[in-house]
Amino acid sequence: MNEKSCLIDTDILISILRQEEPVYQQSLDYLEKFGMFKISSISYYECLRGYKSIGAIRKLKIFEKFLEIVDVINLDLKIMNKASEIYSLLKPKGLLKGEFDLLIGSTALAHNLKIVTNNEKHFEPLKKYFDLEIENWMK
Repeated sequence: MNEKSCLIDTDILISILRQEEPVYQQSLDYLEKFGMFKISSISYYECLRGYKSIGAIRKLKIFEKFLEIVDVINLDLKIMNKASEIYSLLKPKGLLKGEFDLLIGSTALAHNLKIVTNNEKHFEPLKKYFDLEIENWMK
């Protein structure tokens, strides 16, 4: 398979869990092609903390079931090294959009993955300076 697999950003992950179109159909097509989703441990944390903080037991159970078809990529030294490289270049230029996006984008770059997000602006500097490929399933 020549097509590059993707890292699903938190916003897209939530749309998949809600079965929102057109994201949901695109996610089914992707799953058929690649057999599994990939998310950062940061996205895992963002979903988990969100559902727990509002007591969304049903949504938490849906998320936990969904994790059966998800490869959660944990932060490691390779990702931290990439993140620090990106930080050192983008911080002086005032181009950082937030630590979580930095770590999610660094995960995609360190693992040679495209990122699927509706927050394209957050990842534009990584595209411009580090050739991060961005896909948007909401369009």
